[in-house]
Amino acid sequence: MKNNSYFFQYIVSILIITCLFVSCGKKDVTENIDEQILARVGDKTISVDEFIRRAEYTIRPPYCSNENYIHRKIVLNSLIAEKLLALEAGENNELTRNEQFQDYILGRQEQAMRQWLYHEVAYKKVKLDTNEIKKIYKLAGRTYKLEYCSVEDSSIARLIHKEVLQGNGPFEDACRKHLGIFEIPKREVNWNKQNNDVIQDVLFSEPLKKNQFVGPVQTDEGYCLLMKVTGWTERLVFADTDVQNRWNDVTENLTEKHAIQIYEDYIASVMKGKKVQFARDAFFRLAEIVAPYYIKTEEEKKEAFNKRFWKDEIVPGTIGGNIEQILDHSLLQIDGQTWTVAKLVKELRSHPLVFRKRKMNTSEFPEQLKLAIVDLIRDKYLTQQAYDKGYDKIGIVKRNTNMWKDNLLALYQKNRFLETVENKGKDYMNIITQNLNPYIDSLQAKYNNVIEIDTDEFEKIKLTRIDMFVIQRNAPFPVIVPSFPLLTMDNRLDYGRKSK
Repeated sequence: MKNNSYFFQYIVSILIITCLFVSCGKKDVTENIDEQILARVGDKTISVDEFIRRAEYTIRPPYCSNENYIHRKIVLNSLIAEKLLALEAGENNELTRNEQFQDYILGRQEQAMRQWLYHEVAYKKVKLDTNEIKKIYKLAGRTYKLEYCSVEDSSIARLIHKEVLQGNGPFEDACRKHLGIFEIPKREVNWNKQNNDVIQDVLFSEPLKKNQFVGPVQTDEGYCLLMKVTGWTERLVFADTDVQNRWNDVTENLTEKHAIQIYEDYIASVMKGKKVQFARDAFFRLAEIVAPYYIKTEEEKKEAFNKRFWKDEIVPGTIGGNIEQILDHSLLQIDGQTWTVAKLVKELRSHPLVFRKRKMNTSEFPEQLKLAIVDLIRDKYLTQQAYDKGYDKIGIVKRNTNMWKDNLLALYQKNRFLETVENKGKDYMNIITQNLNPYIDSLQAKYNNVIEIDTDEFEKIKLTRIDMFVIQRNAPFPVIVPSFPLLTMDNRLDYGRKSK
């Protein structure tokens, strides 16, 4: 179908969906705005913030996983080695000429730009009322004891809710009657800024009473959560540092909550009057083709995740083998413009779809696909706002973009080098010690005159021993930093010069 005569009546007003915007409010590139440069490698730099995030937001290998000085030097050498490999690869090579690579880096840049947009138009403008902070502070020490059930069918959840509120039997009986549950699950929930935002609001906005019924609460996974408060404990804090930490956590949580509301209003103003119209036949053909790609078992998702983020390879994206048959079909109209399927596929390379429901069945997929495409379009308009404000030139955005670009260039150069040496049957530790350590040493010598390290600033850095893998929810690119570069075990800083 190449004409627009069959555009059907499914019309999505983007104003309606602003409350489910991509959560770029979770601070990532917006932290530590006045950056302290730790190391320079030619025209490439590593900030103190980047050093800490690369060390703590992903899993470090055992040979540098502790917080001691020797392990910190290995971390620094590894990050400098990554920059050296990127420098060695150069700006004109097979990878940089690859269109998918270019689109991926563009997508990383534009996601950082939208995060900065959120910071500037929403987060910075929040003015909290001290009384509101005090109110939540009083509840932040509670740990609620709950009985709960999760219901996939929202109509059944509403029915249970109605029966309990009307006094037609206790919560337990309603769950047994409608869900066949004979033992109600129990759990404890404390105030935590990492909690689901909706659950946090429900449990910690107002004091709850014993035996109070709460819900239904819609979760990110598409379930309705019903809860009964069976009691709570209170953790009191007396030390000044503990009091201040709790106060700061509550303040940050409330700031983000209010910032999200400000940002929703901003999105509403940007998207006012804009609607998406889908071409029925092309859309459902697209949904049929791509559904197997997006609807996967947990094991398949885990395997795909590991392939993409843990192996030293760049995996070309695909969303279905038969999509070439409909690439020139008109898919949708927005603001007087027609998108073909080919245009959507192109957009997906710099903005993968973000589904509002993490768990869905085949019958739900077309509706969720529509919403994901609409959210992608909304982000394009927000990105244009960021370009108009010059946020592509903001230093912290450029640093975040270059971090990903240099990481992929380093992987490219590393693989090129390893193709020239014998490493068959070796594990990664032997490859590093026998092949990569000498290679990195040679690059340190080659680029010695353009390497600077702020050793005074380095001495101040402290790292944690806790293994973390940090992601941001509801973002096209959820992983915040690249995996740790497995390049060198060298713990000596015997190259370059000290920054003045």
